[in-house]
Amino acid sequence: MTHLRLSTAVRGIDAQKVLDAMLEHLREHDLAAVPGEGAWDIDYSGARISLSAKPDSLHAHVAAPTQEALYDAKMLVFYHIVEFSSCDPEAIQWQGDSIQLARPPAFRLLTVEAVSDVGPHMRRVRFRTEELARYHQDEDIHCKLIFPQPGVRDPEWPTLAPNGTPQFPSGDKRLDIRTYTIRRIDAVQGWMDVDFVLHDDAGPGAAWAAQAASGQQIGLSGPGGRTAQPADWMLLAGDETALPAIARIGETLPSETQGIALIEVQTPADQVELRLPPGMRLRWLHRGTAAAGTASLLKDAIQACAIPDGPDRYVWVGAEFATAQSVRAWLRDTVGLSGKEQLVVAYWRYGMDETQMKSGATRRAAGGAAEKASS
Repeated sequence: MTHLRLSTAVRGIDAQKVLDAMLEHLREHDLAAVPGEGAWDIDYSGARISLSAKPDSLHAHVAAPTQEALYDAKMLVFYHIVEFSSCDPEAIQWQGDSIQLARPPAFRLLTVEAVSDVGPHMRRVRFRTEELARYHQDEDIHCKLIFPQPGVRDPEWPTLAPNGTPQFPSGDKRLDIRTYTIRRIDAVQGWMDVDFVLHDDAGPGAAWAAQAASGQQIGLSGPGGRTAQPADWMLLAGDETALPAIARIGETLPSETQGIALIEVQTPADQVELRLPPGMRLRWLHRGTAAAGTASLLKDAIQACAIPDGPDRYVWVGAEFATAQSVRAWLRDTVGLSGKEQLVVAYWRYGMDETQMKSGATRRAAGGAAEKASS
């Protein structure tokens, strides 16, 4: 039974445009919004969210049975309004039940247990922590890893501001947040593996992984980032940034699944052992000396695939932004796949880090485009 409620009314924005962008974005991530009495209703992790646009304001109501579920739904609304309206976060004020939490409920402190190299450009880190049940699922397989600045020995981890939003330290103790796939996880035993791509122009995640050692600690939040939907015929494709996700998806598919997996890596030495259904063919693509994100190798291989007609097919692609855009358009316009038959995700964008990429997505959304820049 629902006991806890929150609501907000955000003024000074184009409420209908923001609502339309939010609903489109949620549909892309299988969060179905159904029309109610003058509002759109969404079920999310045990909570009920209602959204409506008035001439002068966007209204959101959240109801949930627990503080954790109330908080998660509130943050879903908060971040999407900020993303698609570019409004000042302080413009979103909530009324209703208070949330008595010291930290975001998804936050965990991870401790490195072991580090190993999967290949010349891939490093696996095993972390230990408590209460991983939230993350042990096959629906949302991605997480946010939270990195302190190099050399900071006593990091300040996120807390909750008076308005309930996560509060992060600034200056020399600021935290960098990056998205990764949970490669393997065992909530009962209390461990999870994350594979990091190592490269020369390393961002915070890759730079941290390059020097990771037993006993070091970083933060964890999430989960998020929906995965592929099993079908009789599957195409899984991506570059090395998507390799952990392809590996995990492949391990969960029914044994009778047919299809193909296409994976772009630098050299044959970067190939790893994958466990796919017997009916799925694996093809490695080697770009050699070409810089990641500059070759058409993966796009060409995907577009050369004979995707069968029929009601039970699914394509999942994780790649650089330009490749993802091109492939998504080809699947929609040439192959004729519906939104429920494909998920094409831009894992990264050439020449940008994740923060810059998300900032670009926010600017596009504010102009009327509702596309996801990162997962």
